[in-house]
Order: sequence, then C-alpha cells, then structure tokens
Amino acid sequence: MSRSSSLLARSLGSGAARFHGVLALLSLAYLIGSLEMGPPLEGGKLTPSFFPLLIGVAATALCSLQWWSAVRHTHADGADCANEASNNEAPTGAARGRRLSPELTLMVATLVYVLAFQWQGYVLSTAVYVLAVMLLFSGLSKWLSKVVIALVITAVGFVLFNQVFNVRLPTFWG
Repeated sequence: MSRSSSLLARSLGSGAARFHGVLALLSLAYLIGSLEMGPPLEGGKLTPSFFPLLIGVAATALCSLQWWSAVRHTHADGADCANEASNNEAPTGAARGRRLSPELTLMVATLVYVLAFQWQGYVLSTAVYVLAVMLLFSGLSKWLSKVVIALVITAVGFVLFNQVFNVRLPTFWG
C-alpha cells in the first residue's frame, strides 16, 4: 500500500476526521435539500431559496476543508499510531482540564443559540453566540475587540436580512 493511501486510511480512523466528515456529509445533505426548494433567482430577484442555498454551499465547502485538514493533520508529522495512542492516554495539563471537546462545546452552544433565538431575538442571541464562539476558539485575549467584532457581525446580519432579504427577524423588543 502506498504511503499516501496508508496515511488516508489511518487518518480516517481519527476522531476529529470522523467528526468533520460527518459534518461535511450533513452539510452536503442540507445543500441537496436546499437545491430542491427551487431556483435562487427568479426574474433577476432573490427568492426565499437563495439563503439556504448560500448556507449549504458555504457549510459544505468549509466542513469539507475542515475534514481534509483533520485528515492531513492527524499524521502530518509521520508519527505512527502507537505514538498517537500513547499521546491520547497521557493528556497534557491543558487537555486534562478541559471537560468537553471544542467540537462538542460548539454543538452545545449552537443548540442553545437556536433555542434562545426565538425568545431573546436575533440581536441578543446572535451577539452572545458569535462572541462565545470567538472566545471558545481564540481565548480571552483581546476580549474587547472580540465584543466589537461580534456586535459588527450581528449588525451586518440584521441589516442584510431586513434590507436585502426583506426578512423580519425576531427581536427582544417586539
């Protein structure tokens, strides 16, 4: 068996590669479902199926790239599976203190966001969610700039939906 196919076979067994592979397949299924909603443009104007199609394309592309990155990263240094197993048995101090994986934490945060969206409204729930995701993946450093970025992303999304897509989002104020 060639080195590259052996690497791929071993990498597909890693937890991160399997997780991202499942997400890529789910995103692909979402994309296929969004294609069945109808054309994204009609008469030169956006239709309601445009946004799900856009999300499906972006999610499929990003999840596929993340999967490929996990596959490449698993054995990029050429370490064998025995070294990987011994590294997993003796976690470092940072990994030992963490209770949930970043992937699982992101899934829980997304679930909370979806549940809170209706009663908290778009602005509050989205700002908190975006900030939480940024803090999850990049830590507490420069937290003030992250708050500003979360507010800007939330504002851009609000304007995009209200002005471009003509979609009224739920708001906390009614």
